[in-house]
Amino acid sequence: MAKGRRTLRSVDYFRKVPRDLTEGSLSGGGISLIATAVMLLLVFGEVTDYMSKKTVTDVYADTTNDGKLRINFDVYFHEVSCEHLSVDVLDVIGNLKSNVTASVKKLAKKTTNEFVQRDGSVGGTGKTRTSWLSRGFFSGATLKEESQEERRALQAVEPHYHGDHVLKSGEESDFVKEWENLHPDLVEWYKGMGVFKNLIDHDKELIKSAMALTLSWEQDNYDDDPDQKKTVYKGGKQASFDVTSMEEIKDLADEYNILLVDFHAPWCSHCQKFSPTWEKLAYYFNTALHAMEEVYTGKTGDWTKAPAAIDLQTPGKKMENLPKGKVLVANVNCVQYPKVCKEHKIMGYPAIRIYKNHAAHHHSTHETHINMLTEYTAYSGGRSISEMVKFGLTSISEFYPKRKDFVSLLISEEGDMPHKDEDAHPSVVSNVPVLKPMEASTRSMSERHTMEGCRITGYADSSRVPGVVRFSVTDEKGATDFDPNVLNMTHEVKSFWFGAHKLEPHMDEYLLKYNQGSPFERSLKLVDDYKQLHVAQKRKLSYQHYIKTVATSMLWQGSTQSFTAYEMSVNTNQFTDPPDRTTFPSAMPSVVFHYDLSPLQILIREEKETFFRFMVNLCAIVGGVFTVASMIDGVIHRLSDVGHKMQIGKAG
Repeated sequence: MAKGRRTLRSVDYFRKVPRDLTEGSLSGGGISLIATAVMLLLVFGEVTDYMSKKTVTDVYADTTNDGKLRINFDVYFHEVSCEHLSVDVLDVIGNLKSNVTASVKKLAKKTTNEFVQRDGSVGGTGKTRTSWLSRGFFSGATLKEESQEERRALQAVEPHYHGDHVLKSGEESDFVKEWENLHPDLVEWYKGMGVFKNLIDHDKELIKSAMALTLSWEQDNYDDDPDQKKTVYKGGKQASFDVTSMEEIKDLADEYNILLVDFHAPWCSHCQKFSPTWEKLAYYFNTALHAMEEVYTGKTGDWTKAPAAIDLQTPGKKMENLPKGKVLVANVNCVQYPKVCKEHKIMGYPAIRIYKNHAAHHHSTHETHINMLTEYTAYSGGRSISEMVKFGLTSISEFYPKRKDFVSLLISEEGDMPHKDEDAHPSVVSNVPVLKPMEASTRSMSERHTMEGCRITGYADSSRVPGVVRFSVTDEKGATDFDPNVLNMTHEVKSFWFGAHKLEPHMDEYLLKYNQGSPFERSLKLVDDYKQLHVAQKRKLSYQHYIKTVATSMLWQGSTQSFTAYEMSVNTNQFTDPPDRTTFPSAMPSVVFHYDLSPLQILIREEKETFFRFMVNLCAIVGGVFTVASMIDGVIHRLSDVGHKMQIGKAG
């Protein structure tokens, strides 16, 4: 046993000197305190480092197997409405997605993010206007004024017409039959009138005969008739109201429940082609319906020839000649009256807009003006006379959904016949809507928009190759000419990024760690989500954003699945397209994002120090500090000893 102990002592690395044979020194005590403090500080740092995570960055060739790339965007255009704004995506291998809509939302307002809604039902009231008949447009006998009770009672029975030229009850006019034989399109028009089958016979006769009168007006020659005004287009007859100022269009919006306006330009080829159809529509609502109503009610017998359109063009007379009722068809020449079109932010021609006033009245308080200048309904249906007339009639039915005589109400005022359901005869009031919901809806032919800009948000999937995302104005039907001089492409990029998932704010910290520059420099030059405001300082200005993006994957500790984001650098250029109208729409101002993918990929891995390495580092700290402190103490002690010998003269 004793021998074993002696053997163990012989291999002792730490042989002890008896304490009585050692002594402390002031320098050794100071160095020991400093060494202890340094040791504790280093140990604390090592423990903290051991408890935290580290990121390691690797760069290698992009090996992404997914052949698709998702492009996410949220862009707000300050001066362009959603009516014609579209998104196109094209890549270098030829894949084109034009006017992306399935994954895109258009928001009408920046502040509320209200989604663009289609037209809903509206209601309105009217005020008596002087009938155009009293101004001599037709001559004939006039019935005596009936009382409110008499007018209510007349709604319950078939009208008893009188006079040689007045249409008889239950009979089709020879005038209408003749036009049926000569015009197959009139027969087609009748076929489309099935939606109005539940109206009273009087209203059905009005709808059909007014169309026949309109076609007659189209064919007749009025060259020698000074009452028939002409359009700015060669040989065209005019029936629409000429709007010449903002005050006029505001007043008309107060007067009528539905105001249909065609904003056009004489140089526009589509306007030239569309003008005859628009004037027929104007004649139908502004003149023909009123004319046939006078015939059917026996107030005139002069129905054998289509009269000239009401004079709604001559200054000083047109406001006096306004037809009574709920609907007016008007036009604005944007070349002659550019201020009107500019205030309504007209970008292309012809622009067909419908202003639906919920409370039209004569004594205006201008309550409708604000809505008119911030909100409108764009007509997007077919541009034939039959489709547009059907749209106008259906729009009126929204005001009187349960009335079987809403066509009569369209061309009358409260003083002419009862407009409220409770005042009307029960025979003309239905318990359910007269038109079926799908038939009465005008949403398929119109869309509501605002003039407060358009915010487009959504995404588009493309091939994982370089390409472009283009925001521009377009008309998918090809029936609109756009003017680059009025397009302002000021836009705010609220967000533009790539990939299926967006980085959370805390993930940006990991991206900052591997960057060689400062975080501030990096935030300006390299981002994962691009945001910027671009204000157009001149007309016809287009923007080209050039984006270089690199796939960056992050692998969290304890996970086998990596998270991939796309970092990018963005450079922006501005240029002006040539003002050449023959190149529409290629010369239109636009906002384009060009993106290119880097062939390299960055991988950021999270790592944590192992316990074994942690213990090794602790030992290194303790041993290293102790060794260094011993060396320093030895040097100081040796120097002190040499100094002492020099003092007593024993140095040497």
